[in-house]
Amino acid sequence: MVITHLLPGQMDFLPVLDRVASVAAVLPKPKSADRRTLEAVTASYRCDPLNRSNFAAPAWLTAYLDDRAAGRPLVLADIGGYFAPALAAVCEALPGRIAGVVEDTENGLRRYLALPRLPCPVYTVARSPLKEPEDRLVGEAIVFSTESLLRRLGEVLPGRQACVLGFGKIGAGIAAALHARHVRVTVLDTDPVRQAQAISIGYGWARLPDAIAAADLVVSATGSRAIGMQHLTLLRDGAVLAGATSGDDEFDLAGLHDPAAAFTSTELIPGVVRYTRSGRSFLLLGGGNAVNFLHTSALGPAIHLIKAEIIAAAARLATELHDPGLYEVPTAVRARIAAAWVEAFQPLDDTAVCGFGKAPTR
Repeated sequence: MVITHLLPGQMDFLPVLDRVASVAAVLPKPKSADRRTLEAVTASYRCDPLNRSNFAAPAWLTAYLDDRAAGRPLVLADIGGYFAPALAAVCEALPGRIAGVVEDTENGLRRYLALPRLPCPVYTVARSPLKEPEDRLVGEAIVFSTESLLRRLGEVLPGRQACVLGFGKIGAGIAAALHARHVRVTVLDTDPVRQAQAISIGYGWARLPDAIAAADLVVSATGSRAIGMQHLTLLRDGAVLAGATSGDDEFDLAGLHDPAAAFTSTELIPGVVRYTRSGRSFLLLGGGNAVNFLHTSALGPAIHLIKAEIIAAAARLATELHDPGLYEVPTAVRARIAAAWVEAFQPLDDTAVCGFGKAPTR
């Protein structure tokens, strides 16, 4: 069972995974399902709707998995901890049938680690070194999409003041991409080590109210609802608010649509809504969801590194018995993946070395 983004250039992993363990169903993440990609995947695989509330209901999820598995053991490929809430109940109801879970993201890993105990093996690739290129490129994609939307409104990023909340791998990528566009960047992180890293690199720091109040652009990359309704009054008039993960994980802004909040909304262009109250306004990008998915979040060949590791983890679950617990793909396997990727995507020949002219004669 594969929960996944359906994006151009990222779906080659499905037929390879299908050779490791037959794909019973693909569950596209609704905010990152490109229409043409969805049509292509649906032609080859069963695609079912993904709903977090259904997946949190043990009876519903047990019945669903039992039906799709048709008596076979299951490997659950996850992005965002969808299987976590009901996993213990499912493992109990389907004894010996859940071979394990492969979780892709840090937010999803946190959901599994929050369980009283892991009822089955869970492989994580969230903290793998092979994921670091993807995380950096996601940061670049988030800034690209933000800049693209602002340019359609006649605005530019250079010279602006930005506040980045969260200095994990994606937050660090966002900060670097903004800095490269000549944006003044302030970084806030609740982890003192990460905060120190950000300051040592040269990013600014301020307390949250001051940092938000000074920013033209606030990008939240924490996965822990860092921005709520109480923070909206801190935003400067006309500020832009963007998220790096699912809106449910990043923001707590359900009250925006409560009549008592007295906000009026105007869609300026697709993906940009202006919210106004008492003569002050701010712009929310992508409805609070990961803004990079508005432009399919192209990541290039680097995405295949982590997709290959996901396949390797699924293969281990499909072929080897594991005790319940948390696992990572062995370092040696990661090294083989990296070597194969280098050979596939960065070939050297007799005429060029690193792209700089002809190789010297020996």
